[in-house]
Amino acid sequence: MSDTIKEKVEADNWLPYGEQLRILLGSDHISYGEVATALRGKGVFCANSEKSNTIPILSTTILRPFEFVSLLEASISRETRPKEQPQDLKLVSDSANWQNSLKELAGELVDLVDLDNIPGVTFASNPTLSFSGTHSATIEYVINRTDYSQDLLGRDLNFSAKILLEQKDGALKLEILSQHSSKETGKINEQLLKSVTQRLKKDGISDNSEPRKILFKSFDNKNRILFMLKLAAAFGANKGLGVIVDVNIRRNESKESLPDDPGIKWMEGTMRNLKIDGDKLNDISIFSSEDYFEYFFVTKLVVDYEFEMAQNSGTCTLIYSFDKTRNFARIMSAPFIYSIDKFTVKGNTSSKVSTFVKNELAANLRSKIDVLFAELMIKD
Repeated sequence: MSDTIKEKVEADNWLPYGEQLRILLGSDHISYGEVATALRGKGVFCANSEKSNTIPILSTTILRPFEFVSLLEASISRETRPKEQPQDLKLVSDSANWQNSLKELAGELVDLVDLDNIPGVTFASNPTLSFSGTHSATIEYVINRTDYSQDLLGRDLNFSAKILLEQKDGALKLEILSQHSSKETGKINEQLLKSVTQRLKKDGISDNSEPRKILFKSFDNKNRILFMLKLAAAFGANKGLGVIVDVNIRRNESKESLPDDPGIKWMEGTMRNLKIDGDKLNDISIFSSEDYFEYFFVTKLVVDYEFEMAQNSGTCTLIYSFDKTRNFARIMSAPFIYSIDKFTVKGNTSSKVSTFVKNELAANLRSKIDVLFAELMIKD
């Protein structure tokens, strides 16, 4: 149990229930999955994990101190974990001077962000621009977020974020990696990237005012599922296939009725979102045939891997997801996001070695994503 969290919220003395608990669970900073996990800890399993279904059930109980702190720690761990969103921008030529355009924006980065529409957030460290060699640049910053009234906690937390831009030798595109933590840093990255790419178009560096992203609508449904499942397989330094730990699926609501086939018919009228333990996948009929793929979406995969790199070996968990898929009306614009979690290098390794291995692993992963995206995306 985190001493910091115990001190902040006096968890040993507070047993939230009823209306207090409903306010806490309804906070934007507590995810539907975390509520569902808390319910499962009490032996309650819900086919529909929407908050509108799970909060009324959980709020009839009392969260014991360790359950309450576990809920908060899961929320903070999820928010602070770096999440990466790959993008790219076509350049008009391989010698386009995008670096100079960025330098001219360097003194304006703070002014490019509208914090008035992001409540409770201030910059703990203003956005700064730095270059590494002649072909890569980084924008990074830290925000402070104070949460009051909405969830009764009064948490005061810092979150970091960065944007990496790189042009490989002779390439006609600028590779962009947006790395955020909390949802607020995701919004700020969007604002910064919008201003940067618009400036590059204005300066004649690119013909596009927006970078290309991997979106839900970038694939047909069959290839989107294959994209996610192939990511769960080996890449780069993997010792073998990844082990799927969790899968989130949801009904394709554009298909009003399902075929009269027991392999898929069970989904009709029973669920919108479903979380499946990885060891149960072989028991789920909808993954047994690609004929079923048009009737459901895979929105998240959690995969465990073992890896070997040079003289080092270890384990890690990777999380692949399409963000903001709870609202079906906006699902097509949901961006693809991934993160590395629970990263461990075996043996007595220095932090420098561990960081090197993690960076190499991340580079292998990005390469795999690029290859699969080019293979499976909808072609213009």
